[in-house]
Amino acid sequence: MLYKSYLCLMSDHTHIKLGGITNLSDARYAASAGVHYIGFCFDPASSHYLPPIKAKEMMDWISGGYLVAEFGRQSLQEIKDLCELLPVNVIEVENNLLPDELKELDKAVIKKINADEFPWENLMVEINAYKPVVDAFHLYSSHTGLPYPTEKLKTLCNDHKIIWGAPLTTDYIREVVESIHPYAINLHGGDEEKPGIRDFDELSEVLDLLIPLD
Repeated sequence: MLYKSYLCLMSDHTHIKLGGITNLSDARYAASAGVHYIGFCFDPASSHYLPPIKAKEMMDWISGGYLVAEFGRQSLQEIKDLCELLPVNVIEVENNLLPDELKELDKAVIKKINADEFPWENLMVEINAYKPVVDAFHLYSSHTGLPYPTEKLKTLCNDHKIIWGAPLTTDYIREVVESIHPYAINLHGGDEEKPGIRDFDELSEVLDLLIPLD
C-alpha cells in the first residue's frame, strides 16, 4: 500500500464488521466479543447516523477491534476534518471520490459499493480502479441471495478483501461464508430496549458461527 494500513492480513476465518452502532451497549459488546471492525455512521442521510460527539464518548469507553468511521456522500474535506477529531483506524466511504483523493485520507480505506447498481463488468472496472488505494471493498445488496454468479464472487473474494453486507440471519450468513468465503461479514447494530439493555441473542449466534474459539 502507498500509505499506512491498519487492517490485518488474510486469516483462516471470516471476520465481522458491526457497523451503524448507535449505543454503548453494542459498542462494548462488539469489542468484548472480538468483532474485527466496530463502525460508527456519520452519514446524515442514514438512519444509523450518530453525532460525532456521541461517537467520541463511546470510542473512549471501548478497546479492541478497529474503529471505523462510515461516511456517505460527504466531501473529502468533511471526512478529513471529522477524522482528525476521532480516534478511528479505518475510513469507509460510499461516494465518487477519486482514487488519488482517497490517498489523502492517510488511513486504511474501505470502499462501499452497492452491488444493485453495478453489473458484473462495471463492478470489476470499479474494483480495478480503486484496488491500489483501498484496503477492502464492502459490497452490499438490498436483495437476499447473491447478485452475481457464485464462482465469480468466490474468485473475487479470493483476490480481494471483500466485506459482504448481510442481514442478521444465521442461515443466510452461513450460506454466504461457505459459498464465497468473504474476508468479512458486515452487520448493523441494533436498538436498546431501554438505556443499557439490549438483546444480543441473534448477534451471539452469528458470533458463534464466525469467531473461532481459542
